[in-house]
Amino acid sequence: MGRVATGSDIAALTNAGLANLAPFPVVFARVSPSHKLGIVDALQSKGHQVLMTGDGVNDAPAIKRADVGVAMGQHGSDITKQVAEVVLADNNFTTIVEAIKEGRHIFDNILKFIVYLLSCNTGEIMLFLMSTLINVDMPFTVIMILWANIIADVPPALSLGMEPPERRIMHRPPRHPKQGVINRVSAVVILLQAFFMAVATFAAYFVFDILPIADHLTMKHIVMDPDYKPSLFHQGTNLDNNDGNPNDRVAAARSLAFGVLTILQLNQAFLSRSITDSVFKTGIISNPWMLAGVSLSFGLYVMGSYIPGWRDWLNLVPLAWPSWIIMVGLVVVQVAFSELLKLAVRSWYRKHPIYGTLEVVGVPDSMAPKPQGSEL
Repeated sequence: MGRVATGSDIAALTNAGLANLAPFPVVFARVSPSHKLGIVDALQSKGHQVLMTGDGVNDAPAIKRADVGVAMGQHGSDITKQVAEVVLADNNFTTIVEAIKEGRHIFDNILKFIVYLLSCNTGEIMLFLMSTLINVDMPFTVIMILWANIIADVPPALSLGMEPPERRIMHRPPRHPKQGVINRVSAVVILLQAFFMAVATFAAYFVFDILPIADHLTMKHIVMDPDYKPSLFHQGTNLDNNDGNPNDRVAAARSLAFGVLTILQLNQAFLSRSITDSVFKTGIISNPWMLAGVSLSFGLYVMGSYIPGWRDWLNLVPLAWPSWIIMVGLVVVQVAFSELLKLAVRSWYRKHPIYGTLEVVGVPDSMAPKPQGSEL
């Protein structure tokens, strides 16, 4: 039969026989309404998502049966418009392609928004669980948590909603309509990213116990009892010493931990621009909203850490340059960790090409699965 089939060819086949044609025809001629229904059923039986276009009354049954029915807006019959999910106002098939591309673009940005927020917030939850399990002082005060959520979550997350479309967005097969926004792979990515940020922040919190340079990580001398043994393993620490100054050792440790988590979360915004593509491919300048959002968040963090009165309200201690070296070093480690994670995700999708939402992003064209059905 080849790639062209007529109504008589279809009539000679059962629905199962039509579905099992290899290769499946891409052109159908002189078909009746019942033949169109058979074509739609055959493709759906193979798991394809079928879009059917038409303008006449005889197209209405197949348009209604298809996953997406598209009626012609300029010359289509009223009954066809009524049963269709979409009415094509300009009668231009290119508009359908652009609509699919825009829909995938919107879905991707929603996914990136969710992955970023869940990674950051889950990291904070893990951090507090670690502190609770080993019975140490909490790394953040309540006001610090609120401030971190304001400056590190809102602007970068909103800017992810303004991301441009990813490369080869139209090379993917359709996403299964029953699949949720978060699949197993993206859930694992969220948990691993959150775990890294939690562990890195927790490690920075303990710098004041294990490094001899701890007292040089802040710009102010840490005032405390000379008989006090440096340790974070104590409960009920009073952050206000006899002078009413909050710059004791725990406050300084909390300030470093707050800085580490904030910087890692801001860097995570750039890493969240794609679940599979390397940050060196997506870049950092193609989304000006991201640059503006991260710059705003970083500026608010710096002002909250160094402006007198503001920092006292947040219980923060201004950090010295060694602390910034630690934060920059952790950012480098975070990028390396993210690249290894994305490499593993790309490897998974190569072995499981029809899986999830971003299954072929970053996969070579030769390995990208192509739709097997015809465009009706």
